[in-house]
Amino acid sequence: MFTTIRYEVSDKIATITFNRPESGNAFVRESYDEIREALEAAGADDAVRAVVLTGAGKHFSAGGDINRFKRLIQSGEYLQEENIAAAGRMAAAVRECPKPVIAMINGAAAGAGCSLALACDFRVMTPKSKLSMAFVKLGLSGDTGGIYYLQKIVGIAKTAELMMTGDTVTGEEALRLGLATLLVDEEDLEAETYTLAEDLSKSATFAIARQKQLMNAFFYADLAAYTQMEAGFMAECSRTADFAEAVDAFLEKRPPQFTGAA
Repeated sequence: MFTTIRYEVSDKIATITFNRPESGNAFVRESYDEIREALEAAGADDAVRAVVLTGAGKHFSAGGDINRFKRLIQSGEYLQEENIAAAGRMAAAVRECPKPVIAMINGAAAGAGCSLALACDFRVMTPKSKLSMAFVKLGLSGDTGGIYYLQKIVGIAKTAELMMTGDTVTGEEALRLGLATLLVDEEDLEAETYTLAEDLSKSATFAIARQKQLMNAFFYADLAAYTQMEAGFMAECSRTADFAEAVDAFLEKRPPQFTGAA
């Protein structure tokens, strides 16, 4: 059924595993649609009472696929607004899922991967886990609701710092900032995550669904408008010389030389 993810249900817990480990689980357009569809399936399944998101292999998700970005630049397609909006809808599906959703962050969650993790209700990390809003390092403004979800957790001042610098936040700092719900030893990541998921699955999940509905109605009400504007800005940024330079620099393993020009 799915080509970029694995979807499994066991003991009332649905696990959605990003399954492109050869690229650090970087997302492609199919990923956006499949993750959203899996979240919708979990939300509609009475046998599912909690959901875990994670990545196959070493990392949660590297975000965008740099090699794909290079091909889009070469073809003159760049980033298409509708595809970026699809990434936003993927993250919004986490909020719309009536079940509690946990991000089990193995390794790095960067760019869109970080944004998706921040949309979740809970994040379990290790001291070696990494969160990075690395968009600016590619000359991009950000997608997948990143700024929106980040400011809900850390406030606008810290959001501005993390977005404008693209700095990486490791596990202990993430816990201090409230970005991590739990910080556990690396070897205990899976066990601790599923203990949390099991505890939530035994809870009053109808009440949790109503809690999420209230939060979405009153604290995420402008998410759709944000996603629309975000997609337009990302598409615009993808047509700049800075984006092309950042992609080349990444592939050539050198620092980019930005000009800041539109």
